Amino acid sequence: MVVWSPFRFNSGLKMANRFAIAPLTTDSSHEDGTATEHELEFVRRRAASGFGAAISSAAYVEQDGRSWQGIGAAHDGHLSSLHRLAEAMRAAGGLAILQIYDGGRIAKPELIGEQCLRAPSAVASLRPGAKTPRAMTANEVESLIANFREAACRARKAGFDGVEIHGANHYAIHQFFSPRANHRVDHWGGTLSKRMNFPLAVAQAVRDALGPKLIAGFRVTPFESEAGGYTLEDAKLLCHELAGLNLDYISVSLDDYRSSRPMRETRVYDGAVERNDAPAENPITEFARVIAGRSAVMASGGIRTCSDAEGAINMGADLVAVGRAVVVDPEWLCKVRSKREASILAGLPKDELEIAGALSIPPRMLDYLLSRPGWIPRL
Repeated sequence: MVVWSPFRFNSGLKMANRFAIAPLTTDSSHEDGTATEHELEFVRRRAASGFGAAISSAAYVEQDGRSWQGIGAAHDGHLSSLHRLAEAMRAAGGLAILQIYDGGRIAKPELIGEQCLRAPSAVASLRPGAKTPRAMTANEVESLIANFREAACRARKAGFDGVEIHGANHYAIHQFFSPRANHRVDHWGGTLSKRMNFPLAVAQAVRDALGPKLIAGFRVTPFESEAGGYTLEDAKLLCHELAGLNLDYISVSLDDYRSSRPMRETRVYDGAVERNDAPAENPITEFARVIAGRSAVMASGGIRTCSDAEGAINMGADLVAVGRAVVVDPEWLCKVRSKREASILAGLPKDELEIAGALSIPPRMLDYLLSRPGWIPRL
């Protein structure tokens, strides 16, 4: 089957199979952004099952962009932590990729201070209780791009095989691309082409910082389900331009790849939709057509079995990222490989103490998971 075959990126680096561990928010780092032992063990145990690559939880590139208590790549004091994380992610020899992000208007005021909340424009998020950010100055926008570049440099120094830019799920890069969040009238907003300028500038900065021999990826939400959001056609234009920057892959962020359902900004997981103009054809297929082999396409969302993974490949993906399934069952890939899918754990145990111990889930991450009812099933 294709999913067990190797894959070589533009950079020349190779995955032993098509499975990657998706970036998973742990919310479990030390307050200074360094990884805890609980966090490292969570990663190490899952990587040990033989994934072709592991993608880290998102590392913040600026203190003012922290959206949870996760890892940092914002200054050289984070290098030692990043090195330990890269080593844990290589537990079975797979590639280690650092995801980097900025929270923009959905940064957490408790971590950064409410007065530090900034975004492309002074427009509040749709999340309940969201504060209105201040609009970033042109100099701040340039500084944020530089900080993405510096974070990529730190990833290289720490020994990662590459970097994934988090341009999805309503964080800052997504906000710059969104007509709902970006009301600027300068170089960074006002038209579709100008709203693409920030994502493209970050991608180019990261590609330059890594050089040609490391992996540069970009995660994108294929369309916004909220009224007035960007469309699949908009995202296809962005991905066309991203592929022209010699990125190694573009990851399509969906809650379930089959239903073309992206993450909503409210983060409510009740199965409802906010508008009825979902694309007729799956975004994975659409992106694969536009990218046309210049970059790999990575699918995510709802991959629980080998058949699911093959289904995503058949839609046009080259790679698949597994998230919730590997949270619930750390040995998921071993069971899939040995055709023991009937023994895969279907949900988290009811007893919270059992979850933490049996599945090596850090306590703060467990609290985070349980705060999102419906996202991960319970037994």
